[in-house]
Amino acid sequence: MTSTAYFLCPDDDRPFGGIRVIYRFVDILNSHGFHAAVAHRSPRFRCTWFANDTRVVGAKDIRLETGDLLVLPERLRQLIPKVAPGVANVVFNQNAYETFTHLPVGTGVPTEVTSDDTIGIVCVSEENRRYLELSFPQARVMRVRIGIDTELFRASPSGKRRAIAYMPRKRSKELNEVLQILQRRGSLKGWELVPIQGMSEADTAAALSSSAVFLALNEREGLGLPPLEAMASGCVVVGFHGGVGTEYMRPGSAVPIGDGDVIEMVLKVESILSRWGSDDALVTMTDNAVHLVRSEYSRESEAADVVRIFGGALDEVKGVEPRSRRLDATVLPRRGVVTKVGERLLSSVTSRHTGLS
Repeated sequence: MTSTAYFLCPDDDRPFGGIRVIYRFVDILNSHGFHAAVAHRSPRFRCTWFANDTRVVGAKDIRLETGDLLVLPERLRQLIPKVAPGVANVVFNQNAYETFTHLPVGTGVPTEVTSDDTIGIVCVSEENRRYLELSFPQARVMRVRIGIDTELFRASPSGKRRAIAYMPRKRSKELNEVLQILQRRGSLKGWELVPIQGMSEADTAAALSSSAVFLALNEREGLGLPPLEAMASGCVVVGFHGGVGTEYMRPGSAVPIGDGDVIEMVLKVESILSRWGSDDALVTMTDNAVHLVRSEYSRESEAADVVRIFGGALDEVKGVEPRSRRLDATVLPRRGVVTKVGERLLSSVTSRHTGLS
């Protein structure tokens, strides 16, 4: 029996980059001779907002065999030791800042968010890697370089229009402040606002390809894919770096703003809007941004990391016999709603797993 890596994934068809990444990693592994599948709670669920023929299975239908590996999202938190005790797993942490959300403190014993069977934690940025190494000093923490599809996310050959793109689901309060102030100052005159919300991957790429400016609204997160996709699309990217964005929102390639500094963001955006189309420095900036994404966030680098880390994990556990043959599918979120039943059950149960913390 060939060992398989099962990537647990919520049944959520809203456009979220983290879910897209899980599907892509499964495709990469399968295309490189490994066996992998996305495991949804419902066997009939598949994401539809991007084109895919990814191998998808229902979590309750999985029968774990020798050498199988579970890849668990960080959002399961204290449920991780309960999903499938005795089965080798990797925690795929796409946002280190969600690791300890809502966990109790002051009990004298840390709440376990890994298990005795966790062989490593995988993250997607250097800042998150440092956070996780600090939090889990005994754990092996590895970083995958996320790749951007620069064939899809690229500047329109017909040129840019005076349009400002942004994603309103992120930092809506600060976004509204910025746009309100710009409007009151008359700075948005002649500019079109392009909110990207509920769009397919292809429609998002089309919106970015023709927009001149993108408002970055990073917060404490894993990497922040939208600004990277906008940089690849030739947009002038300006906005909050959120910490993680300092990795790629570098002066000369973007205009990074300190976290939550609305005044500075308004002034920087206003300056860009007034200079766009007449300042060669902005052209140079977008050229630099495209080069940065293509050289440091390529799909080739991503595939190499996925094969090295997850393929290596499969090789590491081959021959390991799981103590559980099934996983508890009830802990997986249903249709974007975090399942609370398992958490309520856990409130009266003391885990016997010491984990890696």
